Amino acid sequence: MANLTMLVIVVSMSSMLFIWATSSLGSYAGGAGYWYSSRSNANQEKPSVESVFFGKTPNCPGGASYCVTIYIRNVGTVPFTISSIYLNSTLYSQSYPPVLVSQVQQFQFPLSGQTWVKGNLQTLTVATLRGTVVQTTWVP
Repeated sequence: MANLTMLVIVVSMSSMLFIWATSSLGSYAGGAGYWYSSRSNANQEKPSVESVFFGKTPNCPGGASYCVTIYIRNVGTVPFTISSIYLNSTLYSQSYPPVLVSQVQQFQFPLSGQTWVKGNLQTLTVATLRGTVVQTTWVP
């Protein structure tokens, strides 16, 4: 009787393990497929920082006296949207319009809490919503 009980327990546990494994692996495979497809789009986007201007601009957003103007070109095959721009590790986050394929978009933001001196190296980092990061350096 004990052998029969152990046999029933082993068979039922094996069937539950099989059901759990097939459902879990199926959901993991679906997630991996989504991740690889989204990375495929990210590999097709290629932002290029064309030029950067540091200066006093009367049209600076927020009425600031110093601002940075950046021109970013889309040299990839899919449109992208900028999620954040960093200047010397300081985040300048705002709502950025999408950059279409083969287009150049101007982004302008006021310098807040930073100063720059002509001739000093400035590090500019641009990140897209899909995770592509471009880092470049400029000398004002």
